[in-house]
This record gives sequence, structure tokens and C-alpha cells, in this order.
Amino acid sequence: MPLAKPTVSKKSKTASRASSAARLRFCVFGDSHIACVKHALDQGLLDLAGVDLEFWGAPGPRFRDLHLEEGRFVVTSDGAREQLAKINPERSSGLGPEEFDGFLFIGCRLRASEYLVPMLASVPGAPGYLSQAVRDLMLPRWLESCRWYRAAREFAKQRPVFFSPAGFLNDEIVSEAEVARSVNTAATAAEREALWAQIAEAMQRDNIQLIRQPEETVTRGGLTCAAFATDLGDQGDDSVHKNGAYGALILHQALAEMRALQK
Repeated sequence: MPLAKPTVSKKSKTASRASSAARLRFCVFGDSHIACVKHALDQGLLDLAGVDLEFWGAPGPRFRDLHLEEGRFVVTSDGAREQLAKINPERSSGLGPEEFDGFLFIGCRLRASEYLVPMLASVPGAPGYLSQAVRDLMLPRWLESCRWYRAAREFAKQRPVFFSPAGFLNDEIVSEAEVARSVNTAATAAEREALWAQIAEAMQRDNIQLIRQPEETVTRGGLTCAAFATDLGDQGDDSVHKNGAYGALILHQALAEMRALQK
């Protein structure tokens, strides 16, 4: 005689399904810039209520060994596979968009300084001023030149994707000679916002949500405040990477927008 099936109330089943559905599966993808979010996690700076957070990517040259093939990220070298085994051992062979509810692409060789800083430094009447025709060409070329932006566009066909370009270079590490040569230290928050809005509009056409560099992390027109620079390793020559406080701001912004989409 078969055993009787355990009795489970409809209310219990519904509650269980609701609890499972309420959890958000979210993935932070990128190159070495994912470290700032990992630092935030390790330092207890993240509010992850209802969120299952994972990381996927590879630092440095190994990032070049990740490729998009038939809509899925694959690993093409043993070195990159070893890095992924440390970052996400359960998914070291590849990553598909269906595996998460949403994605944050961070860094990924799309650098804010390469687009915004020249724009902010281009002042009407000054030598080298960029005409509107040139400006109209620069934004799409900047986006299209990044293969990981193109990959994000493919993932965005199936899941919500948020993109946080690598932030402005770190103040007090970039030489003052370089600052004088390339940064308009008088650039205003309004001028930066106008450029971010144009980037957001361009990304939105690809169904990608821009995550701007938080204004509270910006100083001297187009640099990142030293307080948000990486605080690990040799800081003397790292003008690029950010710390956990920065990572927390970026991830919380992405999660807030993700939840807004779910309403």
C-alpha cells in the first residue's frame, strides 16, 4: 500500500512560493572593478535583504579570455577558468542570462574618463573645442568600441542589465600635471549630469540602465574623491580602482532600480 502523501495546506504552499519568488537573484559581472562590490560585501556595507548575490568575471588580462558565444559567456583559457573557480566555483564554466534575475556590469573596460573628461574639458572658445558634430559621433563610438557593452546589450534582451562604467580617476594619485592637462576642474555637477543623461538615453535605447558615478564621490570637476579610492594593496600608483564604500553606493543604486522595475 503506498504511503500517504504528507498534508500541506494551500496557505503553506502559497507562502513558500511567495517567499521563494521574493528573493532576487542578482549577479555582479566585470573585470577587476567587481572588487569594490566584493569589498563592500566583506565589510558589511551592503543591504542584501531578499537578495542572493553572486559575482562572475576575471581580473586583469584574464578578462580578455571571457567571450560571448551564442548568447552565453564562456571561458577560453585555463588561467581565466582558475580565476573564476575562486570567484564563483559553481559557475566556472560559463554564464547565461537565464541564470539570474538581473545583472550589474561594472567596469568592463568602459571608462567614464575616456568620454566624460574630454567632453567636460571642451570649453567653447578654447583650443581643441569639440564641435557638436564631433560630440554626436563620440558617444556611440565610445559605447560600440567596448565589446562588453555589446555583450551587455545581448544579455539585456533577456534580463534587466545595469551598467556602471569605471569611475573617474582617483584624485591625489593622478599627477597634477595630468590634471592640468586633461581635467576641467571647474566643471559643474550640472554639466556632468547633462552628459550622464545623454549616456543614459543612449543606453536605454539598448534596454540597458546606466548606473552613474555618484555625485558625492566626484571632486575637482572630473576626478574621484580620494576617500573612495582603493584602500588595499599598493595605493601609490592605482588611480583606477575603488573601495568598498564606492562599491556599496553602486550596488545599492542598481538594486534600487531593479526593484523599481519589478513593481
